[in-house]
Amino acid sequence: MLDLKQKDVIFFDMDGLLLDTENLYYETRWQILKRYGYPYTKKTHSHYIGKGFNDTIFRLKNLVGDEKLGQQIFTESMELFQASIENGRLPLKQGAFQLLTMLNEKEKRCYLTSSSSKKIIMQALQKTQLEGFFHKIISGEEVNRNKPMPDIYLRAIEIAQTDKKKALVFEDSKSGVEAAFQAGIDVIMVPDWLPPSKQEMDEVIAVLPNLEEVLVFFTERNNRRKPNDHFDYHEPFC
Repeated sequence: MLDLKQKDVIFFDMDGLLLDTENLYYETRWQILKRYGYPYTKKTHSHYIGKGFNDTIFRLKNLVGDEKLGQQIFTESMELFQASIENGRLPLKQGAFQLLTMLNEKEKRCYLTSSSSKKIIMQALQKTQLEGFFHKIISGEEVNRNKPMPDIYLRAIEIAQTDKKKALVFEDSKSGVEAAFQAGIDVIMVPDWLPPSKQEMDEVIAVLPNLEEVLVFFTERNNRRKPNDHFDYHEPFC
């Protein structure tokens, strides 16, 4: 039986888990690259997910074969991304608000552990009115190595001053799952763009289709599923 009631500290990724940001990252990056004459597919974008902005800049520089142009494309795409957030183009993922509300009511401590910059995180949380749910925001700027390395979750455990056994991570991407697993913290995967691989299935305690499905596991009536229950998940693009 997957019983999460004893988990007191909950770490949440942001992009693709709480907020539907990956589609927006893809759309804005695609627009800027198209402007400069470079193709950018959803398959290509899948390699950028969950690894932080330094990795994104590195990949863009390699994609266009020019360091200065790669940096310029990154800057312009982020400006377009931020403008889109300001214009309200950032929907919540299914169950995000309900789960955070329930965890706060149960006095669980929630932390945001995102590879994004602090500026982007705060802008997104304020626009979606999620900022007040979190005890602390931990960004990729606070660690030397970003996901899939475990640094951000080791830092989060230190900040939360908790035992790893009492902590739980929610992630949507391969790099996030690997970071939590290497840090020795139980992780539940809620896939966004890509279905879980066999390795990820072995590293998580459950794979769920959305955050709404998590609610039952923090309540008394949680005996309808067993640990490591996995759900059919279909890749959203070819």
